[in-house]
Amino acid sequence: MTSPNRQAPKIGVVSNSIGVYSEQGKQAAETQIRGLLETLKKDHVISDQSFVFPRRIFGPTEAEEVADRFVDEKVDGMVVLDSAFPNGNAFLTLAADAYLSRIPLILTAPPEIDLGDREWTTNAYCGLLMNNYVAKQLGRPVFPLAGWPADASYQAQFRKLMSVVYTIRQLRRELLGRFGDAPGGFHCASGNRLAYARLFGTRIETIDLTAVFETYRTGKAAGYQGEAAFAEADVDRTCEKMTAGREVLTGPERVRKAARLFHALKALIEANGFTSAALRCWPEIMQVEGISACLSVGWLLSEGVVRAAACEGDWPTAVTQGMATLLSGKPAACLDFINQVGAQSVVQLAHCGVGIPCLMEDAKIGEISPDRQGGVSMGPTCIGQFSYGVKTGVVLSQDRDGAFKMLAFTGESRPDTRRDLLCAAADVEVRSPERLNRLLLEHGFPHHLAMAAGDIRQELKWLCDFYQIEYVTPDEA
Repeated sequence: MTSPNRQAPKIGVVSNSIGVYSEQGKQAAETQIRGLLETLKKDHVISDQSFVFPRRIFGPTEAEEVADRFVDEKVDGMVVLDSAFPNGNAFLTLAADAYLSRIPLILTAPPEIDLGDREWTTNAYCGLLMNNYVAKQLGRPVFPLAGWPADASYQAQFRKLMSVVYTIRQLRRELLGRFGDAPGGFHCASGNRLAYARLFGTRIETIDLTAVFETYRTGKAAGYQGEAAFAEADVDRTCEKMTAGREVLTGPERVRKAARLFHALKALIEANGFTSAALRCWPEIMQVEGISACLSVGWLLSEGVVRAAACEGDWPTAVTQGMATLLSGKPAACLDFINQVGAQSVVQLAHCGVGIPCLMEDAKIGEISPDRQGGVSMGPTCIGQFSYGVKTGVVLSQDRDGAFKMLAFTGESRPDTRRDLLCAAADVEVRSPERLNRLLLEHGFPHHLAMAAGDIRQELKWLCDFYQIEYVTPDEA
């Protein structure tokens, strides 16, 4: 069951058909879709304010009334149920509305109902095909879904679609805080901000690292939403929580500094209303404070302060992380492809030490080795293996002409796949490692990726369908 604290999407549903065909068949589909909505409200999948338009509609003038209601209610997504063969201009009216054309639309219809009289009962699926044709001609993305709403398979797909609707709504409210620029040479950590704003709604605000250091020193931050602060007692409590039940392989003062950095970032995030973050995690923080930012970044995700927190100022990956977090319901990690892809069935995904403590098999508070830090050991980090199970890797990028494309793949991590390197890792066995490598190289995807818990490929594919961006995966022939 979805958390009741989640801001669930508001859904509007309307049934439409012409005046002929089986009334019993129409009512069966309409009754089932109402029942499904009530179940989803109870499970907090959709808002309690979601509704079914009170009557079945026929033509375009009635559809205008529905469109006005949906717009007035500011629905996040709409469902058009062809309970029998419909009037094509009714759907056209809804699909082409200036406001509604920007939100997800699920086009659904039941199969023929068997009433035992050998009659052609509803012709509803034929209507779905007719309206889907209209949508394609308009260039208006729709999610076709055929079946009976009472069936378990239909409900499973519908719930996934609600997750996509929720993600689209939340992405439009994204305010991403970028703390510092990307380190030199990290070209993939920058992008066309307005292209992301146009497509997803992402807004990016840059906060200079000097503000991070000042908040770290004073315990106070100010921003768009006012002021935020933390006290030494807050730092002490976080430090204790960071180390409780975990093996600590670094000095206690470094852990305390990491707790303080966490609170400095948290204060700036809260003062500005940021939903996600990207941090220039090196070299200045290491040089000035003598610590790595890894544990602090992972703690932001583990504590649910933000839905994404990317390393090395990589805000495009933070956007991808946010998508993965929203779809999976758990924090997604920012990782690298750290070994040759395609040479073996296990693909090694890892980063220095940005483990997410709430999602680790055996988290340790460690250090980055001298080999990776110019002869100086640097901590604290959260290292170990991410929780075993299926993972989805996601990479979102733009080609030279600015067109977006997404790579998604799944793999499974198990005790026998782990490589036990001293970093935050998910060593996953994938189905087609050679094909994954070929797609990475042919499309020029960057080395950073977001890693989500579970298999969210279907939801990502639907997300790409809505945004009309290219989707590639090695998991299909």
